[in-house]
Amino acid sequence: LASNLVSIYRDVRTSGDKVLGAQWYPAARTIVNEWARHYDTPAQTVACVIAALSPQNEWSRNLIQADDILAGRPVSIGGIRTNIDKAQRILSDRAETTFPYFPQGPKVASFSLNLAGNDTAVTVDTHAMQAALNDVQANVRLAWTPYLCFASAYELAAKRVDRPAAEFQAIIWHVWKRLY
Repeated sequence: LASNLVSIYRDVRTSGDKVLGAQWYPAARTIVNEWARHYDTPAQTVACVIAALSPQNEWSRNLIQADDILAGRPVSIGGIRTNIDKAQRILSDRAETTFPYFPQGPKVASFSLNLAGNDTAVTVDTHAMQAALNDVQANVRLAWTPYLCFASAYELAAKRVDRPAAEFQAIIWHVWKRLY
């Protein structure tokens, strides 16, 4: 898995993917920190709200929904109702982890950590899993055990190319999304 990831990284033909990947989490963290100040909410809670809304959600929609929830407004665009409810509970509880709300959600947990500034956690979604397998049609259920295997592969590959794990994952995600 790590060799597949390193190959994808080294085969990048445009610097744009590396730049976009390297800038993705810093840009997202700017939003998290601005909203934390604006809504007087801990940054980790803001990150958890955003991450809770992320499964099967486009980033732009995710941000609109999260802003609505943080502002105490009704969610203005549709999403997965159970995730919206969980995000609202996370805010109400001022939670700093998603585990009680997503006990079977390693991706959500890792994404909240990445959004809050942790560069060692790796967010593995379907695209990241497919890239590691180098198979655009792969469909592995990412429960904890397989998730941790994929996350470890990303960590190992990131070390091989001397990049922080979260940044490396974001670069691979951009490449994979552009290609497929």
